[in-house]
Amino acid sequence: MTTDSARKWLIFASLFLTGAQDIFLIVSPVLGFPLEYPKNLNLLQIVSPALLGYLGAAAHFAFMTPPPKVEVNSDLLGPLVKGPVFLYALVMIATFAAFGYSNRSGAAIGTGMSVDALNMAVSISLGILAAITSIAVAGLFASDVNRLADGAQAPQHPAPENNEG
Repeated sequence: MTTDSARKWLIFASLFLTGAQDIFLIVSPVLGFPLEYPKNLNLLQIVSPALLGYLGAAAHFAFMTPPPKVEVNSDLLGPLVKGPVFLYALVMIATFAAFGYSNRSGAAIGTGMSVDALNMAVSISLGILAAITSIAVAGLFASDVNRLADGAQAPQHPAPENNEG
């Protein structure tokens, strides 16, 4: 996987996950999922910041001219970029499925997953994503300021022309 394809993949994955989670959590109470307002929106407060942070880093990077070069081990880049996102998605699907099933109308009272347990499972899942993906995002969408702190040379930009006359 190249650095450009990793960047694009992270952007699309972050956009998809943000949209899917937002839509699901906003409409789930209306569709009969056993998560009431505002508890569903509280979950958005847990999951949204990390994914939006990845997108913010990407947006900042997109406007840098010229973008800094990044040296990576391309054999490891794909699994380190895609793996945590897939794992996060699978754990989130399993978590919401377990919550929904254990709190269905036919379930024995008091046996369902609590909202606190749901929040904890979502936080753990997000931790899995953030532990690896935040490092990949920092490397792939690094700014010149980050690289200068590591001893890199500043890019040489031509001085602006003075057309006053």
